[in-house]
Amino acid sequence: MPGSDHRNIKAAPAGPGSAILIVGFGNPLMADDGAGPEVVRQLLTAPLPAGVRVEDGGSDSLRLPSLWRGEAQVWIVDAVAGGGQGGDVVRLSHEELLAVPQRHATAHALSLPEALRWIALGYPEMAAVRYRMWGIAARDLGLHAGLSAFTAANVDRVAREILHEAALAAAEAERGRGQ
Repeated sequence: MPGSDHRNIKAAPAGPGSAILIVGFGNPLMADDGAGPEVVRQLLTAPLPAGVRVEDGGSDSLRLPSLWRGEAQVWIVDAVAGGGQGGDVVRLSHEELLAVPQRHATAHALSLPEALRWIALGYPEMAAVRYRMWGIAARDLGLHAGLSAFTAANVDRVAREILHEAALAAAEAERGRGQ
């Protein structure tokens, strides 16, 4: 991620009736774990469809309630461990994401799915939110800035895919309002 600094990322303004919140989670100082913030950076440089808002979630998924402004859908981008070779993209639906079990027994390090389950309990107004996730399998989680070349290529691909999916969702919402 040469030349970028996630501390300078500004959230896209929330428009009236925002329907989709896209959040990138990760730590860009841990190599490929910075995939989520890099997707956010790319999305913030592109024209976003009406009703779509983008936020950098940092490295703590429990920040999600403070970023949420009533959107019906939250799309998440994060680096994931395992699941194939580094740089592979894993797409999870709402049901698939929430079905991922907590793999360790500590409240000090919740997995993303476990954090989402706790958020639904602690913030009942978020219980109806529908999630989608794009997980980019990390090849390098060393303590240094910058994505591996393979992960960087998949970050570009995921950013384009999310823009396409957001445009489709915006068009579908517009058709629904026209009826």
